[in-house]
Amino acid sequence: MTLINLSYKTDYLHTYFKTTAVIPDSGKESYKAVWLLHGYTGDDTAWIRHTNIEALAKKHDWAIIMPEAKNAFYSDSDFIPYYTFFINEYIPKIQSLLPISKDKSDNYIAGSSMGGYGALKIAFKNPDKFSKVAGLSPIVDIEKFRNNPKAPMEKNTFDTIFDSPKKISDNQLVNIFNREHPQIKALTICGDDDYMHEDNVMFKNFLSVHLKDNFKYMAVEGDHSWVTWVNNIENVMNWFEK
Repeated sequence: MTLINLSYKTDYLHTYFKTTAVIPDSGKESYKAVWLLHGYTGDDTAWIRHTNIEALAKKHDWAIIMPEAKNAFYSDSDFIPYYTFFINEYIPKIQSLLPISKDKSDNYIAGSSMGGYGALKIAFKNPDKFSKVAGLSPIVDIEKFRNNPKAPMEKNTFDTIFDSPKKISDNQLVNIFNREHPQIKALTICGDDDYMHEDNVMFKNFLSVHLKDNFKYMAVEGDHSWVTWVNNIENVMNWFEK
């Protein structure tokens, strides 16, 4: 198993950007890829620190790509045009550097919390790039997240990214889905003691209507923490393989 720590200077972000990747040693020229996104305050090492990503990569014989997000909510802002960077520069760059497939059927995207929001947003807007998406405790309603007293992100920090009611509305997952009408398979997982459990149930009801059999929801025990995500990341990988 090969662990890669990659850093390159991006034209979009005007800084050096980090990625951690795990590549199996089975010798394939082109691996299926899981793009695994971290949550708020995390970085590209978050999943490596908390879970046995190398074992999962070996079990499924997949590459796992873990980008740094700089608390940008996987969205464009005046400070960081992160979403545009991710789609226009980052994905092509990583696909050119690493032995991974460009076929959408071989590419899956997942994340936890803010990363769950990012995975769903990116997949809904780019179903030509990903065949499956999974969110673990995803932030599915960013306005409710902003106003939730248990949310770890300060309101003024949130407002530097989503700096107007229109921008909040434009970046709500339900609104993105309704604009894009993506044909994609989706999974969401949320703990019964998660402070965003109610939001996730409402989002489950929405996707159950619009994606029907292409959507799966897993209600699990747990709160909004790494304990829940560690306990369920293998469920995500197994679902990707089906």
